Amino acid sequence: MLEAGARQVDVAQMLNVSQSVVSRLSNRYQETGSVIERQRQGRPRATTIREDRLLIREARRNPRSHWTLLRQELLHATGTSVTPRTVLNRIKETELRCRRPLRTVPLTHEHKRARLAWCEERLNWQNEWSTVMFTEESRIGLYSDRRTVRVWRAPGRRVDDRYVQEVHPFKGGTIMVWGGIFLRGRTELYVCERNMTSQIYEADIIDDIVDNYRYNLEPHFRFLDDNATPRRARRVTQRLQTLGIERLPLPARSPDLNPIEHAWDMLGRAFIEHQPPPGHLRDMRPLLPILWDNLDQEMLDRLILSMPRRVQECAQNRGGVTHY
Repeated sequence: MLEAGARQVDVAQMLNVSQSVVSRLSNRYQETGSVIERQRQGRPRATTIREDRLLIREARRNPRSHWTLLRQELLHATGTSVTPRTVLNRIKETELRCRRPLRTVPLTHEHKRARLAWCEERLNWQNEWSTVMFTEESRIGLYSDRRTVRVWRAPGRRVDDRYVQEVHPFKGGTIMVWGGIFLRGRTELYVCERNMTSQIYEADIIDDIVDNYRYNLEPHFRFLDDNATPRRARRVTQRLQTLGIERLPLPARSPDLNPIEHAWDMLGRAFIEHQPPPGHLRDMRPLLPILWDNLDQEMLDRLILSMPRRVQECAQNRGGVTHY
């Protein structure tokens, strides 16, 4: 079009590009006889395509390998020595990213088999989960070293008091709490004054709390708890049978199948963010029930409504771990 006498402005409008693009391509064509961009000057690539494939293959084969180990593998296989930045750049060219590994409890074949059977039995459950009370106990420490805390700070101010999290080696003690969640509700938070026993679990938990809240989920109330020793005592089982409470036993080592575990995380975060922070265990006891009552109920409902997806994912993984 330019050789035919058209102006650059008219060509740009017809091609729906800026005039600078037309001008640059025209000048390049007059200088070189082609519109292909000239090869730029720069540092040559340190690795070949074959060496790139070797680095990526080793990173996929051993996800926990450090960049130093990848450098050594490349040097041993090809004799090419590269910098750490080169190794990281080659890995970043793929979908691989450096992430923290998922932390989970160890699962044996027996655990996976029990988890799979439990999930397969409840694959078709949908509305049934709205009649389940999910219960569990947890420990809240006075001084937490949780790595989930994040701060906004500028470079070079890492040691400022505002951006430092103090970690006490002995954590100042812990308090055991017990609670239960269900769709559109939750139980009161029980703060244990001493270690949980079957007598305390029967009198203070089953009789005083569970039996009072069961009427919110009638007529198909189901009570979910784990396999801890106090909860599997004969007296507890007989008391549940006397009250006519249907127990939904959770497989061993299955925290990902109990949504209340996420509620404990929410409670722990709320405790860390509370100001002023409590300085003694006796200050925690009245504070924890208040923080528990202030948890977002909508978020708790979403945790319970995720049960069909949890069960389905666990069944697909043949009883293995889930991302929950």
